[in-house]
Amino acid sequence: MSTLSLPPDSRLLVVEDMDSLRLYLCETLEELAGVSQVVGVSDGIEALAAIAEAEQPFDLILTDITMPRMDGETLIGKLQEQRYPAALVVLSAHGQDDLIIRCMRGGAVDYLIKPVSINDLYTAVVAAVQHAPDPEIDIHVDYDPFGWFEVCGTSSYSVLYRYRRFLGLLSKLHIPEEVANEVRLALEELGRNAIEWGNRGQRDKRISLSCRILPSKVILVITDEGEGFDPRILPDPSHDPIGHIEQRQKEGKRLGGYGIHLVRNIMDKITWNDAGNKVIAVKYLHPRS
Repeated sequence: MSTLSLPPDSRLLVVEDMDSLRLYLCETLEELAGVSQVVGVSDGIEALAAIAEAEQPFDLILTDITMPRMDGETLIGKLQEQRYPAALVVLSAHGQDDLIIRCMRGGAVDYLIKPVSINDLYTAVVAAVQHAPDPEIDIHVDYDPFGWFEVCGTSSYSVLYRYRRFLGLLSKLHIPEEVANEVRLALEELGRNAIEWGNRGQRDKRISLSCRILPSKVILVITDEGEGFDPRILPDPSHDPIGHIEQRQKEGKRLGGYGIHLVRNIMDKITWNDAGNKVIAVKYLHPRS
């Protein structure tokens, strides 16, 4: 049994047209700690009916894409129109880039490609509920088939989480897994810095997360609306870790510098604009002389 858990009395809706798989998913998710109810339906029409009849909103909707009568994409569109508050996870056998992007634009928090392990399913469901998008969060998704993927939106961890998850799906098809992991880690650190240090956690400020995947390199661009900073004066915490911590505490500041130090070591190039609120990080896909 997984040690992962959802908030108490969590209610889940499974939308899957294959009877045996729907039953398996429902029984599997019922074993997840914190779940009080799992409802299974066979298509989008039944899903909307279950939503309308429910006394309380579902916390998560797990939906297939290819289904009779009303498919998953149409259902996602209906939920977006309703500004339905549930976390939305797609589970599909199809992994085309354009389909993945359309689901993200529709509000999906995660996209799982069949077959999926129980542990991966549990992890995705729990994380999706934790990062469920606020219907009031503004998010704009831009993508082209030449490798450019950009999300602009409210400065929140929900937006960062969704971008990181979907970028991971897209990059799997184009770059080695080891490089993809390093790029996602760099994105996580730089994105958190933009939210916490750049925008100071202010929800009225926006963040832009961009990535371009080229044959020779991957380029990350993260921009915030903060006042910026001078990266040249940022100390290297690896020189004196204890002294660094003590100095930050003495100045009444949060710990800082570790994330950027890590990114500088895993990416091949990292630069800021003059204002210090836009960072560009580059990872080469092949060894350079």
